[in-house]
Amino acid sequence: MKMKLTLVGVALVIGLLLLLSRPLAFIFAAAFTVAFLAYGIVRSRSNKLNPLNDVPNALRVLLASSGTLLFLDGGRDFVTASAGVLLFAASILLNDEYQRRTLDSIKKSRRGGPVALLGIDGSGKSTHSEALEAWFLSRGYYCTRIAFHRYLFVDAFSKGRRKSRDSAGVRGGGNPLRPLLSAVDNLALYLFTSFGRGVEGRVVLYDRYIWSTFVKYRALGYPVGAARWLYFLPRPRCALVLDIPVERSLDVIDSRADHIRYRRNVLSEERSEYLSIAKRTGFPVVDATREFGPVQKEIETLLAPMFPPRRKG
Repeated sequence: MKMKLTLVGVALVIGLLLLLSRPLAFIFAAAFTVAFLAYGIVRSRSNKLNPLNDVPNALRVLLASSGTLLFLDGGRDFVTASAGVLLFAASILLNDEYQRRTLDSIKKSRRGGPVALLGIDGSGKSTHSEALEAWFLSRGYYCTRIAFHRYLFVDAFSKGRRKSRDSAGVRGGGNPLRPLLSAVDNLALYLFTSFGRGVEGRVVLYDRYIWSTFVKYRALGYPVGAARWLYFLPRPRCALVLDIPVERSLDVIDSRADHIRYRRNVLSEERSEYLSIAKRTGFPVVDATREFGPVQKEIETLLAPMFPPRRKG
């Protein structure tokens, strides 16, 4: 928070100086960035840290100064003003810890990215994602697990209109606007949780994915065809389809006390769609009818070449 206030303060000072003297504003921007870097180096050395420890924050000052100058001094040029806004936004978002993790990941060749587990209900996505999180951490990767079956804002439009857990699984036309809103909602959640994570060596492990929303709507008879391209716009680094027969899915669903009971034909269509996605994208299908251990071992074997263990030093 202190650094963010510093960046806002720099922007305000530059804005005021531009009103008085354009050259003075440019001199201040350059001088403050150099002074901030020098102060950081001195402070790091006094604390017996790497002298370059505060370079990330100096970079943020440079981005904030450059962004402010471009935005306020760029006249009415839309491109220049937009670039200024983006640079200032980057100065706020690229905190020092993110930059350090990114540099550390580049040095160790530790590339992360989104990994998705797909499949019909009861295929073991949640259980295997828990085990995979520990597996990624043991191999030296940062890992965040996301349950991709929630919305940021779509559910707010559906309050008071929810169906019962038994009737929700019946195929029907549905609101034609909901699939489009859901796609936008899912994309926002994806960007919020995945953007920039790969370069810092973080694996974002999704229990379900944006594609799962499309599959569910399609199986329930919603008019999702026009929005298909939007759902399939983001592609994970890797996705695995955990495949089980519909009968197995129904047995698992019936064993759960609080679960939407989808009809057999809905689950059958979902399964077919997941297998079609795997064939089209080239992502592997895992037979999830076996015991947990062998299934988990196969998943790890498939992911191991893509995410080799990283050195900790």
